[in-house]
Amino acid sequence: MQKTKEIVIGNRGSDYVAIRPSKYDREDWLAAEVEIKCGGWSGGLKTCFMKGELVRLADELRLLEQCLSGAAEFKPLESYIQLGFSGDGKGHIHVRGKAYSSLSLETRLSFAFEIDQTYLKGIIDALLAAESAAKVSR
Repeated sequence: MQKTKEIVIGNRGSDYVAIRPSKYDREDWLAAEVEIKCGGWSGGLKTCFMKGELVRLADELRLLEQCLSGAAEFKPLESYIQLGFSGDGKGHIHVRGKAYSSLSLETRLSFAFEIDQTYLKGIIDALLAAESAAKVSR
């Protein structure tokens, strides 16, 4: 799998979600590997995102970054990974999510952790860079 820029939500030394996209296929699906570590739990999965889904998340996170309150949701069409972000207006961003090993089974990892608002710019930049790099590597 050809790698593009990695998207890290959280802190690799603590709780995080890392998304490593590769490139778009002919039907505009972006293959990706996802790694999750939260508390004592960790896991990984492979998934695909439709063209534009990462940019939509970046747009929602940009709004959250501007006002620090409200929410951003990431529910891709292939929903192996779902993420929610909510701000408390004081700079704390609550991240919650679910990861599924199969869309037809109930096996899932539910997780939640907190990041500081200062992480948002790096996440937004990484989402946009990953989408751009994936287009170029087509």
